Amino acid sequence: MKMTEPNPSAFRCKIKNLDTALWVLINGKSIKCESIASFCEGVTITAIENRNTISIHVAENVVVNKPIQIVSAIQTDKTLKLTQQFKVILEKNASLTLMHCDDSLQNEHSDIQNHVDITLAENSQLNYYKMENKSAGSVLTNHIEVHQSAHSQFYSNVITFNAGKVHNFLQVNMNAPFADAQLNGLYLVDNKQEIRNELHVLHNAPDCTSRQLYKGIADDEAHAFFNGHIIVQKDAQRTVAYQVNKNIALTDEAHIQTQPFLEIYADDVKCSHGATIGQLDENALFYLRSRGICQVNARMLLMFAFANEVAQTVKIQALKERLSHMIQQRLKGELHICSQCALHCDEGREVSFG
Repeated sequence: MKMTEPNPSAFRCKIKNLDTALWVLINGKSIKCESIASFCEGVTITAIENRNTISIHVAENVVVNKPIQIVSAIQTDKTLKLTQQFKVILEKNASLTLMHCDDSLQNEHSDIQNHVDITLAENSQLNYYKMENKSAGSVLTNHIEVHQSAHSQFYSNVITFNAGKVHNFLQVNMNAPFADAQLNGLYLVDNKQEIRNELHVLHNAPDCTSRQLYKGIADDEAHAFFNGHIIVQKDAQRTVAYQVNKNIALTDEAHIQTQPFLEIYADDVKCSHGATIGQLDENALFYLRSRGICQVNARMLLMFAFANEVAQTVKIQALKERLSHMIQQRLKGELHICSQCALHCDEGREVSFG
């Protein structure tokens, strides 16, 4: 079967009031990129095609007001294995927002591995958004490692809408005092999809803060795994570290496993973790039904309220609103793989959740 060539001009984020510098990869090859030098000096993006590597460097004291968006999509009628490298370096006092979308343009069989290496110098700030919307035949592995210097800030939000199998591995190394990390995630899986989120936060220096909020909903025979490991080293006094993982299983066949873990060697810390696996609140369902809301809509409202808490942490208002809409679509069974980019997919086949 002859594949239709993708149209580069079709890759434009349709979120109202959201303007990004766009870099599109199809099967690991760049088909469209927009120079950001025209609106922000001090930012360099380098692509090495034969190594599937993209490097982003933000110079000292440069604040990038326009988000950079990388769309990594797969379109093939053959089994594809691909490894991609992404390197992000922020120098002292630099600031950047990066959006990375993994998408399927059709129902394909692929095995994609993304390696993301992030280095944050003193007092730099990175907001990192990761959206995953892949076909049922896909395998996606993301290995993200962050190295933080003093007073640096790292915010991440990893949202999985669809996939065959996904493994998200995130390690944050807080190597100097007063580093701050906020790690958020949401996964919505059904059928026989499988999602693994593995987080390692290493408090290697004193006076650092980390917060984790991950939520998931599993339907049908889906599998969801969460493994959160916080290590507080001996010299990391005055550490503040919180971890929360909450899950809803909609069927008896859905399998959810959560393993929060604290490993603390310092004595002056504030640390906690919590994990829950449950079903929809029957009392809340009864209350909504008593107010004249039908069973289907009552379930939908509760699931949306549960999942949307993660979307509400997004710092870009237009993206926050769009992600909330996509969560509604996914829970209603209107969102599967994207025809273009996960941020403006509006049509889909019937799936579960409800």
